Amino acid sequence: MSKYHRAFKLKLAQLAQESSSRVLGKQFQINSRLIRYWSQTYKIHGLESFLHSGYPYSAEFKLRALKTMEANDWSLSYTSAFFDLSTPGILFQWQKHYARDGISRLKPQKNRRPSMSNKTSTPKLPEQMTDEELREELAYLRAENDVLKKFEALAQARKKKVKTKR
Repeated sequence: MSKYHRAFKLKLAQLAQESSSRVLGKQFQINSRLIRYWSQTYKIHGLESFLHSGYPYSAEFKLRALKTMEANDWSLSYTSAFFDLSTPGILFQWQKHYARDGISRLKPQKNRRPSMSNKTSTPKLPEQMTDEELREELAYLRAENDVLKKFEALAQARKKKVKTKR
């Protein structure tokens, strides 16, 4: 997800057509280079800018962007704006990966962390548990009980210490 909303980017890109990106950068506390990039993207795509359709990008799309940049001798910034990427840094990463590992590295990678599931674990009934599961639960409950007893003893010791100080 992008740090800035699409409407905000469009507004600043339109303002940058008439005003200095440095002035806008200071006013909105955003890097002026980023505002210039948004302005360039807006010049190319107009109101259809910052949609980022087709995400995650396929290996074919990434390769096409790199080949177009090389064939036309475009800069990273202009090519990223032409393909409506969120930042030129993405294209730089693709370029680096392609130079090092070829097209295999341009294929979308799976997320490294699994997403959170909304399922709450419902405990099994004791009749449905095996002997081993019952022993594990008993050991867990005993440990939990010991911790609670220790906590209660510490709380009482603090109360006693406060009383003796008075």
